[in-house]
Amino acid sequence: MQVSVTMWGNLRRFVPKGASSTVLQVADGATVEDLAIQMGAQYDVYAAALNGKVVALSARLSPGDRVFLFDHLHGG
Repeated sequence: MQVSVTMWGNLRRFVPKGASSTVLQVADGATVEDLAIQMGAQYDVYAAALNGKVVALSARLSPGDRVFLFDHLHGG
């Protein structure tokens, strides 16, 4: 199934050519964590939103979902 993925902050390095978003094929029944693993970002993802709602990384994906992945926020 296809999902749309938007990476925030330093996570953009996991998207081809440093783009902020892409469309990916994932296995049926995949979770947000599975998606992060597929992208090689599993150790860098701190939070996720699915279709505009903050979710746990264990949330299951559905075809056409919009996934937003966030890294740790840095303050100063």
